[in-house]
Amino acid sequence: MKEKVILFLGGVAFGTAAIFVKLCTITPPLITFLRFILAGIILFPFKKNTKIRLKSLVLPSLFLSLHMLFFISSVFLTTIADSTILVSTSPIFAMILRRRIDMFIIIAILGIIVMNYPINFGHLVGNILALLSAISFALYTFFLSKINYDFISTAPVIYLMSSIFMIPILPLYGIGKFNLTTLLGIMGLVLVPTLIGHGSIIYTANKLPISIVTSSELIEPIIATILAIFIFNQIPTLQEILGGSITLISIYISFSQISK
Repeated sequence: MKEKVILFLGGVAFGTAAIFVKLCTITPPLITFLRFILAGIILFPFKKNTKIRLKSLVLPSLFLSLHMLFFISSVFLTTIADSTILVSTSPIFAMILRRRIDMFIIIAILGIIVMNYPINFGHLVGNILALLSAISFALYTFFLSKINYDFISTAPVIYLMSSIFMIPILPLYGIGKFNLTTLLGIMGLVLVPTLIGHGSIIYTANKLPISIVTSSELIEPIIATILAIFIFNQIPTLQEILGGSITLISIYISFSQISK
């Protein structure tokens, strides 16, 4: 029960990520780099002196960094509602990784089509990046679930390794503009969706069924969309609401059946 409560709170924390990202005026790779390196530095002093096979953390760290880079990029190129709903489809890809597909997953994909019809080419790239983020998150949880670890020893290492993967990309994007709002956005990203949100995933990934862990992503678009309405006046269209609801409900039903 404790793990489920932690995971739920993590899902709520995820919902603030797009809001904090939207406040930033620096480039997506730099946001990703700062988000993870600061989180790693904050947690590192609490790390236990246990042996960790760094090799086993390479793939989870790589896919976590890609998940974040794609997600942050998508927030700037599409609406927060579209970005967070599409990122929350990671359970679809988690199911595909486990070679299991049912009717509700097919319905969820139809919901995505409804969301994006007719195609808004201004948002198309952002929506594709959000889907790539979902795939990366599914791979992240897939590889993480295969490792035996304790949270406090593993989380700072994963965060620091994830930040390293951004270093070669930084010169390609540049820096952008630093200001007080960006600084507050970065600190919010580190403290809420990273330490609480992703921390809950790392803590529960080898304690709960992977279907439940990935389903925590379904909470994010609900929180993010509500916040975006009041903060950025991003009111979702009827098709976004209809398609997004079909997708989220279908994924929830599908994974509820697996968990029984």
